[in-house]
Amino acid sequence: MARTALITTTTASQIDCTNAQSENAISITATVPDGCDIRYAFKYAENWQRYNTSSAAWENLTTQGITAASLLSEGNTQAELTALDSSKLAAFAGKKVDVAIAMKMDETAAEAPSVSSITFDGESGATVTTETLFSDTVTLSTEPVEILSIDVDKTEDGGGTAAVLASANTSGDTWTDYTDYSNYVTNPATKAQAIRFKYVLSAPTIGSSTAKVNSVTIKHRTDSVAVFTEGTGVCISKTYNFVNNINRAHLILKHPVVQDTEFSAEISLRKPTTNVTGEVLGTGDGAAHTYTLKNKDGLASHGFALYFDGVQQAASKYSYSPNDGQVTCTADSGVAITADYIYGWTAEQFQAMTHDTQYPDKQDNNLVFDQFDYIATKDSDLRGPIGCVRVNIAQKTGSVKDAALGTGTGEIQSYKLEHHAKAETISVKPAGAKWKYRDATDVLQVTAAKGEAVSVSYDWAARPNYIEDLSCFFNE
Repeated sequence: MARTALITTTTASQIDCTNAQSENAISITATVPDGCDIRYAFKYAENWQRYNTSSAAWENLTTQGITAASLLSEGNTQAELTALDSSKLAAFAGKKVDVAIAMKMDETAAEAPSVSSITFDGESGATVTTETLFSDTVTLSTEPVEILSIDVDKTEDGGGTAAVLASANTSGDTWTDYTDYSNYVTNPATKAQAIRFKYVLSAPTIGSSTAKVNSVTIKHRTDSVAVFTEGTGVCISKTYNFVNNINRAHLILKHPVVQDTEFSAEISLRKPTTNVTGEVLGTGDGAAHTYTLKNKDGLASHGFALYFDGVQQAASKYSYSPNDGQVTCTADSGVAITADYIYGWTAEQFQAMTHDTQYPDKQDNNLVFDQFDYIATKDSDLRGPIGCVRVNIAQKTGSVKDAALGTGTGEIQSYKLEHHAKAETISVKPAGAKWKYRDATDVLQVTAAKGEAVSVSYDWAARPNYIEDLSCFFNE
């Protein structure tokens, strides 16, 4: 089963071409192993765009709410972009440019694709050796929390310097002045609701100086307890080719008992693909030509290879479009041009499996088994010999408002909260009561005056859960 990823720039990581009067070329350093694909798109105004090699013009992507799948279908290849000259890159001059990168790794790939750098080669009217950049605001919490550490990774060579300054939101709309980031790593810890960064980069010697901030990592805590994340986890099994047509499946899932978490399961079944080997496209004559593959139905973006007299060519030597099956290349006179490719490929679709039952693990009371079933009955249900399963792990969230706990006695009383509270959101009544929250046990200890009604309000999120073991049985 193919794996995909989508990477987009933020305001802090845009390519800054504002000082350029012209752009001459785009340089991309990337690794695209066999069975992998990388596609690109750019945005310097309102819309994401690609370069149409047929019309020789930039055009808006059909899908502006880009996903990995849409960009892999619509985006440009590295070869298409690095072939552009200054006349085709004029629109980027004087702009800040966002970049979107979609990566795909087929199940047959031994290595993952990667992009090391994307560089615009341009010219400005004046020499620029110092630049100041600002990051997006990083929100830490709704209330001030402790900053444990700020780790900065930067590159400074040939006399170049990269100064990292920080400004903290300590309360309300109050922000501190920018100062060296290390001033916010103190003992006792500095508390803040949010933080932002200012980067002052200086490269005095053109061609030899380097000043670069690679990454900034912040660790923070609240109420002496690590801030926890919340959301949904996804586990996808390996894709198998069962040869025979699969119509049914039974999934057994083993996991810990964690309050307010939920598991669901889905299945993907699809038809097999067809591999074509050594299809003859034509004979080279020293000029560039565009050839069309014989089979264009469901062309896969992965698995394509082009050969000149049986010698495989690097991806930078040609362009291949799975949308229309067109291959553009230049081969010497008399050279036989052949191609390998995959067609009949369809993107994975997932259909929900039905939850059957749950029963405890006899060896460990902290673990349970969930069972899910799938039976294709309708024409629209998924069937096929190629299959995998996907398990979704949801951490539920919510809020509790003025939940009654009991009556004060003047002494410490302990109450077990119904959910795992976010400590920074806890509010206890009466206002004069003293309280302490035990995060590990979800116990709230309250001291309130005798006879006073005690209640609590808080936001909550389930603790993370995980899959201990997974088994799925596929059959016809």
